[in-house]
Amino acid sequence: MPSQKRENERKEKKLKNERKTKKIIWIVLILIVFALIIMRICEVDFKDLKNRFIDENGKLTFSMTTNEDAYPYSLTSSSGVKVQPVGDKLSIINDVSCTVINPSDADVIYSFNHGYANPIIKYSGNYFCIIDQGATRLRLDMVNEAVFEIKTDKPVICADVAKNGNIAYITSLDNGKSELKVINSTRKELMSYTITEGYAVGVAIDPAGKRIAFATINSKNAEFITTINTINLNDDSARSSFDFQSSTYMDLHYSTSSELYYVSTGGVSVIKNQKKLVETFESGKVNTVCYNYTDDNELVYVYSGYSSANENKLVYINSSGKVKTEIDLKQKPKYISATNDICVLFMDKIVTYSITSGEVKETYKCDDSVTSANKISSKIFISRQKVIDVIN
Repeated sequence: MPSQKRENERKEKKLKNERKTKKIIWIVLILIVFALIIMRICEVDFKDLKNRFIDENGKLTFSMTTNEDAYPYSLTSSSGVKVQPVGDKLSIINDVSCTVINPSDADVIYSFNHGYANPIIKYSGNYFCIIDQGATRLRLDMVNEAVFEIKTDKPVICADVAKNGNIAYITSLDNGKSELKVINSTRKELMSYTITEGYAVGVAIDPAGKRIAFATINSKNAEFITTINTINLNDDSARSSFDFQSSTYMDLHYSTSSELYYVSTGGVSVIKNQKKLVETFESGKVNTVCYNYTDDNELVYVYSGYSSANENKLVYINSSGKVKTEIDLKQKPKYISATNDICVLFMDKIVTYSITSGEVKETYKCDDSVTSANKISSKIFISRQKVIDVIN
């Protein structure tokens, strides 16, 4: 009988192990399904994801392999060139066309001639929106295909796009007023709001496509006043309004956490939760040199004490309005960008800095023909004249 007991215990243990194994398998399968659903919702390109993390030998890598024989990449025009990393791809717009390339081999993923006289482009996630400023055309694209193009009733002043494809745009009306509209990626109108005070100069929409801000300019006592207004989708009135003097509007931009940056020629402010103002640099107290945003849509900003100063400061400002990193620059930069590092273009060199410590990581020589420098993985992509090139 003891042998029968041992046999029963063995069978029970085996069944328990089988149940445990099945449970683990089901958990793994459920996690895989959830991951696939999330990646599908976020429109992740699986082939591109594989290319990003698998090298030519089939091994896992976190450094992009670049075919440098594919560079320099020639552009259709050298006029109005703007280069922007979009995820792990590179978007290039000029006065003729818009092109998205795979930076690892310069293969064209998507390209079209826009035909806009004054193209202004905005990016969010896999979407980008282009307007013909002052005209009546607006289009929405993804990094690999067109979504739509519309003709507006009135001239478009400004626009912005959310990560879900919602577009906020402002048109000028005949009576001196302007109109804010929000549409989604199927062209459905989600909101219409008439702006009655001042001349509209800028608009922003948060990544979720629910929070909106717009800037207007008024003249008061012979001085221009910039007013930043916040409003949520489907609100019938502004949630808050803030007036700024002594500087001129430059940009509105929402962080990934939906806090609003306002950048002017003389300061930086953050509006938290659409209502609370934090003035990181009070309006009129500094001189803005250049700025850009990180992958998390947080601000990197260069300022000086006065417009002709050679010594400048570069700061990383998080979405709460706090300065997290501060770097002294002995030269005036031409351009900055920020992905995994801060990349600063000077007249004669490109320097990368740690975004957390501010320490110099790499320095590269260049000449003054270079107009932008963006780092993707371990490579730096530069624009100059009619080409995009790569440096190590």
